[in-house]
Amino acid sequence: MNFWKKIESWELWLLVGSVLVLGLYAWQYFDLENLLKPQSPTPVHMGGNIMPGKDLPQTQIVDIPDYVYDALNIDTTFKRYLTGNHKYVLVFVYPRCSYSLHRTLEYLFRQEGWTEYYRKRIINTGAAVTWSCPSPLYKQCATNWVYQNCLTKVCIFNPQRKQAVIDSSQDARQLNHLLEKYKEW
Repeated sequence: MNFWKKIESWELWLLVGSVLVLGLYAWQYFDLENLLKPQSPTPVHMGGNIMPGKDLPQTQIVDIPDYVYDALNIDTTFKRYLTGNHKYVLVFVYPRCSYSLHRTLEYLFRQEGWTEYYRKRIINTGAAVTWSCPSPLYKQCATNWVYQNCLTKVCIFNPQRKQAVIDSSQDARQLNHLLEKYKEW
């Protein structure tokens, strides 16, 4: 009780402000939405089946190189999305983003029920996009590969197949079809 009596009002405001700044930092840079969701012990909706339907322009499946997985012991930034038993949809948001992929993705997960098939991660890159890899890895690290392949695109990672679907169309209208096509993949 004596502790609270000794605190001046400006100290209390400084404490509240510091906690608020740290909270905003954590909200922006950490995967708080999926942090408390446990990993499933078995693969979820990863049967390898691509649903029939129209071909999606500027969309391809690529193999994630082995060096990316080898580097995950040192470079853990994207480890959660590249390993485990869930598919992740990854979108980077940056200032003056001219398309509305992140808003559409939020809507689809909220309204269309895609949380059964995927987990999503929207990363706000801030004003300038910079990243670094641990020095012994330099160009062969997970962070470098993810940024080079997913920065202005939508990526769906399938850790069981060690593959990613990369949609570079920047067309928010295509996003629901993309999620539908690869929901059992």
